[in-house]
Amino acid sequence: MNSGVYFAFIAVATAVIVIPGPSVLLIVANALQNGARVGFFTVAGTSIAMAIQLAIAVAGLTSLVTQLAAGQRLIRWVGIAYLAWLGIRRWRGAGTDSTAAARRPHRGSAFGEGFLVSLTNPTTMLFFLAFFPQFLTGTVPPETELALMAMTFWLLALGFDCAYAALAARIGKALHESRWAVVRDRTAGLILLVAALALALARIRETTIV
Repeated sequence: MNSGVYFAFIAVATAVIVIPGPSVLLIVANALQNGARVGFFTVAGTSIAMAIQLAIAVAGLTSLVTQLAAGQRLIRWVGIAYLAWLGIRRWRGAGTDSTAAARRPHRGSAFGEGFLVSLTNPTTMLFFLAFFPQFLTGTVPPETELALMAMTFWLLALGFDCAYAALAARIGKALHESRWAVVRDRTAGLILLVAALALALARIRETTIV
């Protein structure tokens, strides 16, 4: 792959990654409410799920993905319901887990939350299958170019996700005082509820168009 095509790919991938999706919003909510460490645990979960999706796409399972289109719609609705449930739980529990001791259990569950939200949102895989082939140059085996693009996409996503987590954690730290705990926690819950609502409306619109 020549440098011009590669840099064009990086620009397109960055434009896609930098727009907050459900995974990023979960990372921000977790880091805002529970600090950078929990945010990074969430990033680890989303990143591993993304790696699995990219690996499946690199394996060339386009036909299988097409055959499972109905299953993907079901998986997406499961992800939306899970995001909504997380948002409601954060909203209702606002201000009740402000101590460090109470926040420790979230570190273990943050990885699972990130993994499930990312895995039930197959946008990464669909983006890969739809757009990555357009950057193939034929100068080297396609498997090599696809692997390079997948790794680049994954590293870019990891970097931006960590940046989002760090920034949200700094904001959350400023709101660490007990009088701000309810605001902080309900903001985290609201972020997840808005993400779930936006995804649900998008899915309904897709169904109406079809």
